[in-house]
Amino acid sequence: MTERLQPRVGARAVIEHEGKVLLLRAEEPGRQYYFLPGGHVQHGERLQEAVLREVKEETGLDVEIVRAL
Repeated sequence: MTERLQPRVGARAVIEHEGKVLLLRAEEPGRQYYFLPGGHVQHGERLQEAVLREVKEETGLDVEIVRAL
């Protein structure tokens, strides 16, 4: 039987403050990388709700959505 792949929707935030953009840092053995805060949208969740939730979970910040990119 073939497993069906389910698409997942993601939402990310570009957080700008005083001319700087917030990036999160992650490390794996032998490499380090940076990424925008965000993640997957849960079933029944709006994009705006998801990005606010993910930013809070990952950074502890309460942010305001100014516009969608």
